[in-house]
Amino acid sequence: MAAAAAMMTPVAWARSLSIVTTSFAVGDVAAQALTAPTADWRWNARRTAEFSAVGLCVMGPTSHLFEAFIERQLPGTAARTVFTKVLARVTIAPCFLSLSFGSLAFIRGRDVGDAIASSVWPAWKVGTAFWPAVSLATYRFVPVQWRPAVGSCVGAVWSTYLSFAATSGGFEDAPPLVVDGNAACADPDKLHKVV
Repeated sequence: MAAAAAMMTPVAWARSLSIVTTSFAVGDVAAQALTAPTADWRWNARRTAEFSAVGLCVMGPTSHLFEAFIERQLPGTAARTVFTKVLARVTIAPCFLSLSFGSLAFIRGRDVGDAIASSVWPAWKVGTAFWPAVSLATYRFVPVQWRPAVGSCVGAVWSTYLSFAATSGGFEDAPPLVVDGNAACADPDKLHKVV
């Protein structure tokens, strides 16, 4: 319980929100740079601001509260507890993805239902190749008040992927997520594909 209470301090909130927002911004800038059609790429600051706003106002608070909740319900770092936390994270992921894609669609004046319907399932499938290993290490070794921050640092890679998927019109043309040289879909050469 003390660990979950540590999540509710102003310092823990500020740390989580600032790092989540930064990871969303870094992820979006990276996605823009990786998918630039020409060498004279120009940064789309509005797109980064929109993506960062979702990190600050939606995903940062949601992630922070989820970590406090999961630690309150399943305290500790024993193997069975960690496995249950990872399972909970994988199970709740579609809700987090719906919030992310839905919020971006709303900010951009697009159909929220279409954004969720076309993006959540493909993103969840790719995410299950990435997040369980990250969550396992995080729940086992990282103090609870640092988990949203650590997850967001790693999440800059994920944010890059989500940013691309959210702005490409869906996952049909999204590049694979590559982690430690392992592609989460069949063609790793698509990572540097020009769209």
